[in-house]
Amino acid sequence: MNPFEIPAKPITVFITDPFEKNPLDESLFDFVIRTSSSKTAREDIASAVFNICMQITNTSPVVLVAQERSGTLIPGIGSGLRASFRKVIGYVFIDGTLPVPNQIAPPNSQWLEHYFDSVPLTEDWPNAPVIYIQTKEDSAIWVEQVKVRGWKLITEEVKKALPKAISFIAGEIDKN
Repeated sequence: MNPFEIPAKPITVFITDPFEKNPLDESLFDFVIRTSSSKTAREDIASAVFNICMQITNTSPVVLVAQERSGTLIPGIGSGLRASFRKVIGYVFIDGTLPVPNQIAPPNSQWLEHYFDSVPLTEDWPNAPVIYIQTKEDSAIWVEQVKVRGWKLITEEVKKALPKAISFIAGEIDKN
């Protein structure tokens, strides 16, 4: 086996949102990281990086998937995984809050310190393809930013959209 060959199927890692009233079916993902409202964002990021590194080999390509407010954690988790020599090949936001420098609460949300405790973005983020899956009308506030950033937007139910997103990301990696 070629150690430099990327396996055909990336591993999807789902980062949960502890405040989500309608959580996604976890069987859609290969690995699930449960965030906690009792920890700071930095603690959740460190815990996620540790758990992913303990469970997934450093030769497996990883796609990080976040729902709702957990989207703000994705850059920190991605940076931690890259520093741990993991192959992060893409990011998927599902109706997610997008990370921005000097994060402030989005217009239609409560102030949630957990997600907005100033986790810094690295200058090179995103370092892999990003896809936004919109299934709810209230996530439309982020769609304009997705378009401005040149990210792919999919407006379908998660069960149909997720395989398309993963295929798109894998296709982008094959081009490079």
